[in-house]
Amino acid sequence: MSPLWTIDAGGTGTATTGPGGRRRYGSVNPAASGTEAADAVLRTVFTDLAASLGGRAGEGWIATATVDPRDPGSELERLRRTAERAGLRGRLVVSNDALPWLVAPPLSGRGVAVVCGTGSGFLASDGRSPAVRVGSCEYLGSDEGSAYDLGLSGLRAAVRALDGRGPDTVLTKHFGVATARDLARRAFPKAAVAALAPVVCRAWLDDDAVAGDLVTAAIGELGLGVRAAAAAAGLEGEWTVAAGGGVFLGCPEFLTEFRGEVLGEVVAVTDPNATIEAALTAGVPDWALDDCAWTLELAAPPRSAVAVPATTTGPVALGLCLAAWGGGSLSDALDAARTSGVDAVDLPTDTTSGLVDADRWAADAEYRSELREAVAGLAVTCVSNSRDTQLLLGPHGPHTDPVLTGPPDEKRAHALRHAEHAIRIAADLGARQARLMFGVPDLSRWLSWWHSDVSWADNVRAWVEAAEPVLELAREHGVRVLVEPHPKQVAYDPESTRALLDAADVDLCLDVANLAAVGYDPVSVVRGWGTRLGAAHAKDLQRWTGTDRPTGAGWSRYGPGPAIRFRSLGSGDLPWPGVVAALLDEGFRGVLYVEHEDALLPRQQSVANSVRLLRPLLPEREPQGRTW
Repeated sequence: MSPLWTIDAGGTGTATTGPGGRRRYGSVNPAASGTEAADAVLRTVFTDLAASLGGRAGEGWIATATVDPRDPGSELERLRRTAERAGLRGRLVVSNDALPWLVAPPLSGRGVAVVCGTGSGFLASDGRSPAVRVGSCEYLGSDEGSAYDLGLSGLRAAVRALDGRGPDTVLTKHFGVATARDLARRAFPKAAVAALAPVVCRAWLDDDAVAGDLVTAAIGELGLGVRAAAAAAGLEGEWTVAAGGGVFLGCPEFLTEFRGEVLGEVVAVTDPNATIEAALTAGVPDWALDDCAWTLELAAPPRSAVAVPATTTGPVALGLCLAAWGGGSLSDALDAARTSGVDAVDLPTDTTSGLVDADRWAADAEYRSELREAVAGLAVTCVSNSRDTQLLLGPHGPHTDPVLTGPPDEKRAHALRHAEHAIRIAADLGARQARLMFGVPDLSRWLSWWHSDVSWADNVRAWVEAAEPVLELAREHGVRVLVEPHPKQVAYDPESTRALLDAADVDLCLDVANLAAVGYDPVSVVRGWGTRLGAAHAKDLQRWTGTDRPTGAGWSRYGPGPAIRFRSLGSGDLPWPGVVAALLDEGFRGVLYVEHEDALLPRQQSVANSVRLLRPLLPEREPQGRTW
């Protein structure tokens, strides 16, 4: 039997089930979150499902309010194209969000399904004739009784009360004077307005008269929609209503009031994905096909659409960090990557590098398209930012003024914006990882201080708190944040790195040379990271052992120890055959990125030397092991 998977695509969020278990994401509905954001989430959803299927053909059902039964073609093509490019194969049923509730037991095709989430809508059938749809015309045309309707009505009631144009209500206390007016100006997209519905429901439960009127009106509209749908479908005798969505589930008292508004049995849809799977198992009724449900046969994606190039047949891919091309053009950097013969690239978005203008990317759809076209044919497996994001935790003094001058709050806001840009760019380009360096608030915590309990753990806690908005965005987009050990970071050695991995939902980009530069054995530092080892960097290291000042280019200090400089592989002291063997021993399955930081060699020569050394060390395909 083919593996089953389901997608419940609501206005506010998306939930999936499949071989990889349950997962939650942001909205894939352009009307709720905007086209670009919705498309990025949809790509992530399909990519994760394809990965969980491991190349197997499956059977899936996506229930989404984005399908317009009067003109389904454009949305069906969007879903087919995105699913196939993500690597999904097999059969996909596409329907509006209510159909599975109508098809699955206990309705089994006869009754009324009512959705009351971000939006609202009704679907009814007598079990023989095509389903009748009521409402579901998005928030400009319908959505009465929904979270959006409640949120908008509550916000308007609060503003009216504040202005003296309406009766007093506790909603003004919930929102606050400035907050209510500010929300009224900025509450977009649709999901942001819908998020205010719980405030209205809480005020209703606290016996606020204005909120009570709003809830009564909403429930009346939902009852009217059920009756209109039942009449249009010709339902007679006894029939059942399936009711689901965030408003019903988030406020049981609201569902109780709704039951009193409807004649007949009301069953709550408490697990939409389970209901979708039950509908998938039952099969799509003939009366629903090509009316409110469509079946897509997903073909294997073209090889050019696969995230990892066909040249990567072994367990470890060879990549290239493009940061060394900062100050030049993106086309030169990409040409260098193609010439070097690597399998993948790490694309930096630092304002100091100039390769990608992240602020322009966020505002300019044409520029986003141009970037996608520019990287076509290269696997962008990681998007990174080191300079801008450093300003999140600092230091915030003159040390970071070359990146941005200004007070700490402005620097932190700059860092947060660019960290979020990096996450969104990664999702848009199909990169599964974003390597971000957030800085460190207090380097003096390296040391112990007499009669003080200040410690490095304080830095770890500060990192977790400051990074949480970025990590939440990454989770919504299916992107894993990577931390790289470095003396200017909270994760600077194996112990501090493990402390941060224990405290935050991030993975490790292991830079062996960085850790060797502060005194650790380059082979030993590879071991013990398990599945948290997400990527690795490859560069060599020279250590100055003299007592005098080193001569020549590229020397620097990583703390109070002797001077060091980074070199291309084979030009330094690190045992890279042993390092690669340790990575393979640890079961590493990711990208090993070449970094050019060699001040003595031109970029292309340095990269060519490193690639030439690494290629023979990496398996061309999965090894057979000892055969005798």
